[in-house]
Amino acid sequence: MLEPEEGKYDFSELDKVVKKLSDANFDIVIGTSTAAMPAWMFKKYPDVARVDYQGRRHVFGQRYNFCPNSKNYQRLAGNLVEELAKHYQNNPNIVVWHVNNEYGGNCYCENCQHEFRKWLKDKYQTLDALNKAWNMNVWSHTIYDWDEIVVPNELGDAWGPEGSETIVAGLSIDYLRFQSESLQNLFKMEKQIIKKHDSETPVTTNFHSLPNKMVDYQKWAKDQDIISYDSYPTYDAPTYKPAFLYDLMRSLKHQPFMLMESAPSQVNWQPYSPLKRPGQMAATELQAVVAHGVDTVQFFQLKQAVGGSEKFHSAVIAHSQRTDTRVFKELVDLGHKLKRAGSTILGSTINELRPKN
Repeated sequence: MLEPEEGKYDFSELDKVVKKLSDANFDIVIGTSTAAMPAWMFKKYPDVARVDYQGRRHVFGQRYNFCPNSKNYQRLAGNLVEELAKHYQNNPNIVVWHVNNEYGGNCYCENCQHEFRKWLKDKYQTLDALNKAWNMNVWSHTIYDWDEIVVPNELGDAWGPEGSETIVAGLSIDYLRFQSESLQNLFKMEKQIIKKHDSETPVTTNFHSLPNKMVDYQKWAKDQDIISYDSYPTYDAPTYKPAFLYDLMRSLKHQPFMLMESAPSQVNWQPYSPLKRPGQMAATELQAVVAHGVDTVQFFQLKQAVGGSEKFHSAVIAHSQRTDTRVFKELVDLGHKLKRAGSTILGSTINELRPKN
């Protein structure tokens, strides 16, 4: 909708939403929309699509399917962000810029292979150093030229499912590091464009779940103005699991963070996606806010989608559009409680235990 064809931008529908929220004095977190690519982009520039672990290039569909080292994707994403930042830079209700969405996943295309070789050359300097670090004399794996290096692939050194292991441990971990840095460079590109037009408003991207071998959160943290996190614990998750993840997010910058997304009730992607029981939603949100230093609570989604992949994901307003549902009433009650607590729990800090001299 924002760019129905290359270079043609249409913010009219988004303007209506932003105006309505601004007139009601809402705080707005505005996304850059670069996580889901339109059909024309695949058609015109096939290299924007990722190549999977099996060596197959993807076609139009899904999301998070962009190649981080595609020059065409980088250019087109940058152009959209430039237009968005120019268009909304003076809106005081926009309090956070949200880049892309839930970064993750690997690409194994020729563009990535070319950049990976350069990355390795910069890291190891010499092939002797690389061969020693990776112990490449095993199984005749010694590399004699940089262009002999191939990315992990099910047709090559695969050992286990995608993103886990190859028979060369050094290759496995270096490729994960390289892909994480490639995605991080995309984030930094978008952030730099935004800051050119709006130097004051914080910029973030939403982290999500662990273990996440695809993104090095500790390394990314320094580039986030504020940490944000999507929390979707499974229906049978023990309480310590989300607690650990909240503490991890807080530890990345040693300060409060944003709960960018959480579910009002059921999700739609688990093998079993039950409704949250009465009080369960409030308990999980208060666990984040009171016990672990979250300064914001947001929900996905506001209105339940009419169709598509998230039609049955819960929302603040269900398909019925009624405001007398249990989910809606519980959300209103939580809002009142958080408002009453107010500044007493915002910006909370922890006392660090330090050894005595």
